Amino acid sequence: MRLAHTSGADPLASFTERYHELTKYNPHTIDKLGPVHWDRQPPAFKAISSKTKIDLLSRLQSVMDHLEKDETVPEGPEAGLENIARLLFFTLGLTARLSEPGGEDHFLRAAPSAGGLYPTEMYVAARNQSGLPDGIYHYHSLKSALIPVWQGAFWADLKHYFLGHPAVDASGLILIFTGLYGRSAWRYKERAYRRILLDTGHAVGNLLEVCRSAGLDHSLLGGFLDAGLEELLFLGAKEEFPLLGVAIGPGGSLPAVSGQYPGEHPAEAIRHALPSDAMQVQQNSCERIRNEKQLRPPVEGPCGGPAFTVPEGFNAFRTILGRRSCRKFNSKPIALDKVREALSYAFRPQGAPWCLTSGHLRFHLVALNVTGLMPGVFRIDPTTLELNLQRAGDFRTETYTMCLGQDLAEECAYAVVHSADLAALAGTYGDRGYRYACMDAGQLGERINLWAVHQALGSSGIGGYYDDQANELVDVPLTHGILYITLVGVPEE
Repeated sequence: MRLAHTSGADPLASFTERYHELTKYNPHTIDKLGPVHWDRQPPAFKAISSKTKIDLLSRLQSVMDHLEKDETVPEGPEAGLENIARLLFFTLGLTARLSEPGGEDHFLRAAPSAGGLYPTEMYVAARNQSGLPDGIYHYHSLKSALIPVWQGAFWADLKHYFLGHPAVDASGLILIFTGLYGRSAWRYKERAYRRILLDTGHAVGNLLEVCRSAGLDHSLLGGFLDAGLEELLFLGAKEEFPLLGVAIGPGGSLPAVSGQYPGEHPAEAIRHALPSDAMQVQQNSCERIRNEKQLRPPVEGPCGGPAFTVPEGFNAFRTILGRRSCRKFNSKPIALDKVREALSYAFRPQGAPWCLTSGHLRFHLVALNVTGLMPGVFRIDPTTLELNLQRAGDFRTETYTMCLGQDLAEECAYAVVHSADLAALAGTYGDRGYRYACMDAGQLGERINLWAVHQALGSSGIGGYYDDQANELVDVPLTHGILYITLVGVPEE
């Protein structure tokens, strides 16, 4: 599908609003999206030609020994391969292999992915890391290895491409997340970009949780010159694209800087979108930052809800290893205090700001079977976590239908619906705000998922749903985009 520049379109409307509208699922049109050619699935792992690889598997042995003994994992070295191996593995490493008789092995990773397609890749920019020459590396999760892209000093380039962000100067380690259209688009068509952003947010959620457990600082680098990073990483802009950088350093080493740069004003950004490109490529094109001289100032604001102390019994490493998307709930209730715990953990501050947007996301809780809470739809205040009743009633059937008839949606105890006013989002951040908001929704979904595992509950992220029915259920106008749905319930034994 292509999105042409129509003369009747509102010239001030953001491309984000158009992209989101035209990638909605609708009961009357979803069967017209075209077949999925299962024999044409792209490779699940990226191949980079190199005679050199740096093994990380042996560097994980200490962590695995502690987990096998059910011991707390001690903080590792502040710099070096052991630290990097932990960060990468528990962010997006391979945690299980499923073998089918006569079939190919299917690998599961630390973060979930729609359809198990894993369109997110990671690169490592390193300097002054013991055991690792300065340079830029690709993380090959199948081999659990770093593959050199460049070796040498590239920090001046990184500082320029990340728009002089002070965390780049202070850090010796930057992880860069990228997305691949093809791995998702062959199945999800033009809606794939949404899922890529959510998947990346899930992986980032893991990374920041590991940083917290290891006592490391982090700083999110959402603003950068897209073409510069693409050139540095040898990416084809219409195939693989950078989404986020995360600077990492020892506790107390990174500056307390918050806020993300907006992209161009939507009326200017639309000039760079080529109608001949796929819609998701056009969306990414409108999000890009092209010239540091035309930057608007970073948007700063609140991030997170009330303080929440993660209990000593919570083991982030073990929880990530045990994390799986639940495939079957048993319809049993969950107590309200368990729901509040999950929300407190998910929305809590986490040292440096974890969110990319500032106050633009809205959240609703659809209570289907929560002991101590009447069935209905509640608005979640992300700063206080108060639940304000919007609509009373049993909406099990509506939730089931909205989620494309998936049994999980009527068997869960509650659902969290993530949304945003797309016009307001684009007015603040330009089209780049869509990227930020979807990754934020993925981060929150991952934290809900991790806490569910800790509580011996189940969770599953839903990226496929009838958009307008979701708007109707949570009673928000159609100008609000539904970005994600997170289901939580008691797993079937």
